[in-house]
Amino acid sequence: MVAAEALGLGGTAAILRDQHDDECGDADEDDVFDRGVQTDCAVTFIHPIGGFAWGIDSAEFLIDNLKEGDKVVALRILPGVDVLEQRWAGADKLLSEAGIETADYFTGADPAEIKKIISDELAKGDVQGIWMDAGDGAVAAIEAFEDAGKEYPVMTGEDELSFLRKWKETGLTGLAPVYSNFQWRTPLLALEKIFKGEEVPSEWVLPQSPITAEELDDYLARNDGMPDGHYAKFGGEDLPGYPTIWQDRVMP
Repeated sequence: MVAAEALGLGGTAAILRDQHDDECGDADEDDVFDRGVQTDCAVTFIHPIGGFAWGIDSAEFLIDNLKEGDKVVALRILPGVDVLEQRWAGADKLLSEAGIETADYFTGADPAEIKKIISDELAKGDVQGIWMDAGDGAVAAIEAFEDAGKEYPVMTGEDELSFLRKWKETGLTGLAPVYSNFQWRTPLLALEKIFKGEEVPSEWVLPQSPITAEELDDYLARNDGMPDGHYAKFGGEDLPGYPTIWQDRVMP
């Protein structure tokens, strides 16, 4: 009998590798998602295009809407997480090459800390752009500009509805990068195929297209009534019980 399991999102690639080595046996077939793991057991590795793509998309947007010498404050959640480090590495390189000044901070996704960082930066001088490695706290960053009476920045957040709604409300120049939430359901689809003996690709790459200003109204309408923490491109509109169980947070 073949055992199959989904393995992913437990931390860094190194942590997952150690976890996996403890569990991997001759009869195991693993469905790895989000973090890469060096293993002979994996049948498929499911992941979005990647952190560097996020960094490139977000940096190019800021570069297109800012000018040389402008300042971008980068709000980063925490150090040491592979995909988050890749996002900033990609963005930092391009912003630096474009002559855009950057100041990056780890925030722990704490809204109060984010407001303090932005307020302190605005007290030192103008800030034209905000870059984020995830959407947590995006609203707090925008509110810091409002509290200071400053013009809204050019900003990249994420497809979290709290950011999309604030973006719409303020009319700021924004982009919502996406770290495809299809990855939450795709491993289950892969496991189903594995159990049925069907072939799955050795690497299953998921789309990662940001939400643009032209698409903002459409994604807000699609997700009307969903909570602020919901991701607009989560890809589960066809799942049983949508949208009620997401709105009520009652699982069947």
